[in-house]
Amino acid sequence: MFEIIFKHYGDAANLKKYLEVESCQSWLHETLFQQQKHYVVSINQLEENGQSVVKQLAMFILNSKRLDWASTILSEFYLYNDPHEQEQILQIMIEMFNGERPELVQLLKEWDEEQFLLENLEGITESDGPVSFDSFVKFRLKKLEERTMEYVDIAIDEYKMEQDYQMFIHMLREYLSSREKKMDIIHLYFSSYGFTFYDQFFEELTREKLLSLIDKRLLTNHPLYVDSYTIAPLLSLAPEKILVYCDQPESNLIRTIQNIFEERVQIFPSCSFPIRGISEAVNE
Repeated sequence: MFEIIFKHYGDAANLKKYLEVESCQSWLHETLFQQQKHYVVSINQLEENGQSVVKQLAMFILNSKRLDWASTILSEFYLYNDPHEQEQILQIMIEMFNGERPELVQLLKEWDEEQFLLENLEGITESDGPVSFDSFVKFRLKKLEERTMEYVDIAIDEYKMEQDYQMFIHMLREYLSSREKKMDIIHLYFSSYGFTFYDQFFEELTREKLLSLIDKRLLTNHPLYVDSYTIAPLLSLAPEKILVYCDQPESNLIRTIQNIFEERVQIFPSCSFPIRGISEAVNE
């Protein structure tokens, strides 16, 4: 019988759930350890389930305890005590763990966390006596805790950037709501050179024409945030509809246009642009 001792009931109960995934027989009970109430998970130590126990311990630490450590770091080191803020930052970390934020993970030094954990857990089930989880973390997993701090740092920076972006979008939506439309429809054709503007009759709006239509307050008040080639002209014209022709609708600029203008925007593939040959002409 292998036993692992926890300070907190929630940790013990959580590990027991992970063990149940692999049908590892286990029991949870209270005990006194170092004159304090602790919680013990006793695991039926069958030779054939040894690897399953180690695997589920690793998953418990990677998927559950790392987030607990991150939450503590946010509260104690960065004073993020608001539950809503914590939730958003932790969600960014979860996405990093799941491989959904590769651009953020690339900011970290490459390191195989799972392999590190499995190596340190190797042989744990063969311990002669109960294993204190907190002591094990302190002496064997310090490097993983430090790695978690690095994840937190990156997630906080990303959270702040996303908050700034949302404020930026909100500000421009408010500006747009107070702006009288100058055109009913704008057609935007996207190529490797950027956007080309056309009016509702498919007459091209030259760069000079667009610059003359821009509300100069946009560039004066928000020079670092407003793109003078695309966003500023669109906001100044405040069209009722914006028809975008592109083959990369997931690009940051197009996503920003959609976020600002919302239901006014419609996306079409480049090949559907009505002017014959425009795709070849723009890309030459």
